[in-house]
Amino acid sequence: MAIVLFVLAGVTLLGGIAFFLGISPFGSSGDSVKTLVQAQRTTNSYAVQKGGPQKSIVDLISEENRVKKVTDSRLTLEKKLRYAQWTISPTLFYVFIAIISLVFFLIVRTRFNFLLQLLSLTAGPIFMSWMLATAVHKRFNAFDKDYPSFLLSLVGLLKTGMNTIQALQAAAEGLEGDSMVKQETELMLERLRMGVSEDQSIGAFGEDIFHEEIELFVQALLLSRRVGGNLSDTIDRLAKQVRKRQYFRYSAYHAVGMQRGSIWIIIVILLLIMVYMYFIAPDLIVGAWKDELGWQVWQVGIVVILLGIFWIRQVTKIRV
Repeated sequence: MAIVLFVLAGVTLLGGIAFFLGISPFGSSGDSVKTLVQAQRTTNSYAVQKGGPQKSIVDLISEENRVKKVTDSRLTLEKKLRYAQWTISPTLFYVFIAIISLVFFLIVRTRFNFLLQLLSLTAGPIFMSWMLATAVHKRFNAFDKDYPSFLLSLVGLLKTGMNTIQALQAAAEGLEGDSMVKQETELMLERLRMGVSEDQSIGAFGEDIFHEEIELFVQALLLSRRVGGNLSDTIDRLAKQVRKRQYFRYSAYHAVGMQRGSIWIIIVILLLIMVYMYFIAPDLIVGAWKDELGWQVWQVGIVVILLGIFWIRQVTKIRV
């Protein structure tokens, strides 16, 4: 009964954390424009009422919404939290890790040996890292879904004679309302209309999305605005590169998915065999649990299976 209560407590804790961190994969980009404009107007009106100096929109953007140019290319925990749109600090993230590991350790130590107790301490880092990576990957997929078509549409509009701003707006209007590419483009254009410098407005495009080709698009726009040149050809080459990378990435996902699926099928078959043996010859299963040596063999088998699953996931992990 104590083990059951501990398991229920652990499941409840994990569910609470998942609910607390369960932010939508599309983030809050859709409302960020309205929030930004409202915050600027409120701040300006407040300064007028108090008789203080009224700040310009550019000053407000510089203070509150400055684009952080980071030269360090390492993917730190702070960057991952920003890419996942999690509103928690790295310290709180480590606190969740400690709590989950402690709960699993208290559950495991009631019945299992030292090896599984030691392995249970890794439950916190593995679970939180998995949730964080899943949130980052969801936002990546949501952006990557419309990014190639957006670039191709932009190329076509530029070749018809539209200027860059008009082409960006027209290409974004052709996307669905919940598209992250459309939301990011509208946010960029809104900043430009409010008087923010082009470097800040364009540089902030997709800053909270972990996508390699975003920086290439941003640099192409900035160079085109500064020195001119044929932007349509540059975007066309970028669109082809994005489509190729997307094709190879999806092909790799399908190939790896088949291998991962076969592993899970083997594990399910193994569990079904154990259940079948329990009903046919329960003494073989229950007797092994009650025997000291048999119980140790069971635990070693569980550890080997868990390590095998972890190893397979690491080998088949694909970096986007």
